Amino acid sequence: MLWFLAILGVLLLVPPALFALNGLVLAHGTTPHVRHLPDVTPQPRRAEREVTVVAYNVAKGFAHRGGLRFDPKDKVAEKLRRMAAVVRAENPDLVFLSEALTACGPCEIDQVELIAREVGLPHVATGENYNVGFPGYRVAGGNAVLSRFPLTPVANFDLAGRRPFWVTQNNRRALAVSAEFDGKPVLLVALHNDSFDMRNNAAQMRQILDWVGDRPAVLAGDFNNRPRDASVRLVRESGRYVGEWDGDPTFFEGDRKERIDYVFAPAGWELVESRVVPDDTSDHRPLVCRFRLPG
Repeated sequence: MLWFLAILGVLLLVPPALFALNGLVLAHGTTPHVRHLPDVTPQPRRAEREVTVVAYNVAKGFAHRGGLRFDPKDKVAEKLRRMAAVVRAENPDLVFLSEALTACGPCEIDQVELIAREVGLPHVATGENYNVGFPGYRVAGGNAVLSRFPLTPVANFDLAGRRPFWVTQNNRRALAVSAEFDGKPVLLVALHNDSFDMRNNAAQMRQILDWVGDRPAVLAGDFNNRPRDASVRLVRESGRYVGEWDGDPTFFEGDRKERIDYVFAPAGWELVESRVVPDDTSDHRPLVCRFRLPG
């Protein structure tokens, strides 16, 4: 009887132990993951002194259907390829993704790599907002940067309001990598800020701006902030960025149509074009911004 109870106790302890091992040890956490896809060749650049940037919330490819239900891999891959085709048509140099999964046990597909290959951008960086599950069977996702240019990892830092690793909803980090433009490093910060608490959203933006400081940076992603809200005002009033501060809606949900996605570049860059692509594959539409480098 005692041996039976001992075995039962061990069996009851194994799942939570594996869950903790995955979330605390095996997850990338605050470490950005940068990789190169050597078999991917980008399209020729639109212009040597211009940089085309796309910000796109891909909504996890709509893989999650609620609870423990997920769409099959083929169906999710088809949606992601439609999203990627829209982005590829813009011939971007940089793509900032929000809500992208790098692992999904019930629907195993690396959404970031699939989009990078379809768009034709060989340099990929990911930063986890969450990684829950078990070794070999987990759901991990967050922000990503796809790039024509080589990327250097910098940080994937916790934002204000960060909660324990097992919380997947509205638990945020900011991904930061670096690329060279005219031989000078520029930070690329992919973000997806608080969706519910706008005071915390503003605290996160102050944290990001303080962390970047005077370094030249591109801030892009889902700000979850409208043009006249606090976080967007903070970026504008810093005087360190250029971009379109208002414009067409990027998020659509029922009757709700709002501009909450943005691309802001270093103040020395010149905004040449900014537009929202009219595609409804995701609940967000891709924002395309083209900048001219100084000099």
